Amino acid sequence: MKKFILFFVLFMAVLVNTHAQTFLPPLETFSSKKEGYLIKMNGEKITFLLKDLDRKKGLIINVEGKSTDGKKFELKASEIKELAIAPSNFAKLGAAMDATKSVVKMSKTNTKEYDRELVYFYQEYLEDRKITALMQLMNPEFSEKIKVYFDPYASESMGLSVGGIQVTGGIDKSYYLKVDGKTKRYFKKNYDDDVKTLFGGCDEFKKKYKETYWRDLPDHIYFNETECK
Repeated sequence: MKKFILFFVLFMAVLVNTHAQTFLPPLETFSSKKEGYLIKMNGEKITFLLKDLDRKKGLIINVEGKSTDGKKFELKASEIKELAIAPSNFAKLGAAMDATKSVVKMSKTNTKEYDRELVYFYQEYLEDRKITALMQLMNPEFSEKIKVYFDPYASESMGLSVGGIQVTGGIDKSYYLKVDGKTKRYFKKNYDDDVKTLFGGCDEFKKKYKETYWRDLPDHIYFNETECK
């Protein structure tokens, strides 16, 4: 019976994934052997091999590397507009294995993107932490109004497990959102109040979503992007 239930929930996760909007899976370790690039604030583009990333509270604040013409460099996040670096094979495998532990996470993550060649970061000033960091964008295809960035310290929601796989829960409980030019951390526990601020000005949103749940954040942001004026 448990095997049947497990098969059913996995089937439903795949079915939901074909109809729901999803975030990119976050990747956290990067290759020093594959080329990436960065764009400085003055517009200069540097193609390079990564040597090291310095982090503060889990967020990238410094990049060290060697350009393809042999020049070593070290740049602060405040000097970099955009960063694109290659994930390690270990990061890809780890992210894929992590997603299979949760049905909800599988349905809310763009699993086709585990094997992408580059991961993109953008400079943001974080209002709550008062630091400038390079943030990993999770919704590049629908991010004009609200950008969603990975929170490396996010905890995961608990839930019911069947056969070692979470049927409910297993999703990140916080993200960084950039709204109206300001970037700060948003939490699952505050979403009932935040949803009014984020989408309260859209009558179409109110008509479509009588109830709002944190797990549906990708759908909410996509609807706001495409249907709200």
